[in-house]
Amino acid sequence: KQFYSALNNQQASIPRNHDLKYVDNVAFIEKVPDKAWVQVYFTPGLDCENNIIQRINDSSKIDIAVYGITNRNIVNSIISTVRIITDRLQSSGKHSLVGELKNAGLDVRTNSGTKHKIEHNKIAIFDNKEIVTGSYNWTKNASSSNSENCIFINDAKTKNAYLKQFNYLWDFYSG
Repeated sequence: KQFYSALNNQQASIPRNHDLKYVDNVAFIEKVPDKAWVQVYFTPGLDCENNIIQRINDSSKIDIAVYGITNRNIVNSIISTVRIITDRLQSSGKHSLVGELKNAGLDVRTNSGTKHKIEHNKIAIFDNKEIVTGSYNWTKNASSSNSENCIFINDAKTKNAYLKQFNYLWDFYSG
């Protein structure tokens, strides 16, 4: 409570039915208006995961570039119009679900390690309209125990920059 109070320069009021760790992580963040072109969420917690899944379910075309994919809920929501770029080492890891996505017929490309040591982006572009980026890895730990963030942006100029980079990487990792 003292730490929380110092951050906000006010008296702490933590509801009894809230987990202190979760409250410390999000309580002092002001709510972003629903019509804002940027929405920011932090973990631990399910805000990033749930908002990514919502965008996946609401989109017909999704381009994804992420470091790791081990989050079962996100993988279960990915649809067949998805293009995925991921890291070659992470995709072959013990907990990776990338093989499952490939087996389902999704187009998955990995970095070769020649130009980029790792593919460390965390980007998804939904219907060429909205993007999500930030430190949030698409992993179980990112939702349950890591301190991460995800930012949803609905701004044409920013979206175009991300889409241009994604298409560059897509072509670069094609062969």
